Amino acid sequence: MLKRSAVLWSLLALAGCEASTAPNERDSLEQARARWAQLGSDSYTVEMTRGCFCVLAGKRMTVTVRNGSVSSAEFFDSGGAVAGADLYYLPTVADLFDQISEALDRQPASFGVTYDELYGYPVRIDIDPSATVSDDEISYSLRDLTLLAALGAGR
Repeated sequence: MLKRSAVLWSLLALAGCEASTAPNERDSLEQARARWAQLGSDSYTVEMTRGCFCVLAGKRMTVTVRNGSVSSAEFFDSGGAVAGADLYYLPTVADLFDQISEALDRQPASFGVTYDELYGYPVRIDIDPSATVSDDEISYSLRDLTLLAALGAGR
């Protein structure tokens, strides 16, 4: 009976905790960041969708980054320009790596990331910082990244 109680208490304790991220998530991040850095390019276009309860949520956009800063963005469906003030809300690939690192430091309730095998940039990010707070989740989906710098031949 004592063993059964110990197991039950262990399971209850685990159920009450927020999920921690796997130790290899940090290694995956660093490997992906290294692949990205090897490209030596901080100018590119990428198709991005941001999922959250926030500005530009659910909007599919083509984002242009020049010299490490978002310079412009267009809505994918209409081709209309994203307002200059809203560009602030669009992260660069470097910004996304930083967001992933910060999320790992905070041990979110739920976390998932997938990186592009060739370039290393994140193609899908899902973060839920806390299981007890609603509407704090954020996700990003990226695809069709095209390098604009010397390495040229992008995707």
